[in-house]
Amino acid sequence: MIRSLLVIAATTLAVATGAAVLHGQAPQKTTNDAVYTTAQAERGKATFSEKCAACHDPARFTGDAFFDAFNNKALKEVWDIASGTMPEDNPGSLKPQEYGDLMAFFLNLNAFPAGEAELPGNAGAMANIKIEKPKK
Repeated sequence: MIRSLLVIAATTLAVATGAAVLHGQAPQKTTNDAVYTTAQAERGKATFSEKCAACHDPARFTGDAFFDAFNNKALKEVWDIASGTMPEDNPGSLKPQEYGDLMAFFLNLNAFPAGEAELPGNAGAMANIKIEKPKK
């Protein structure tokens, strides 16, 4: 009887945990997990120079200011601001992958490691990544 209750409890916990992850409630990766490529960050830098630099200094997206606002939050919070409000004269006008490239540029600016796979340009991917200060 006790064994059956333990099995039921463990199964319920596993299903609940899996459901939370599927619905984007629990990021599975962090920004220290090499979630973008160097080439993607370079594209993001070019997009930033072309579409953002007239109004924004890239330093605004680095260091203490960045971490005070976003540390331990999902990368989707940065994504939502960028894709929902920028460029200021035409919010949401960039292609989804351009916003993804901008996220890669911001991660690169903050010394997060680059990897082999590009960061997908969609909110679901951003919700799956937690911002954590770079490991030294």
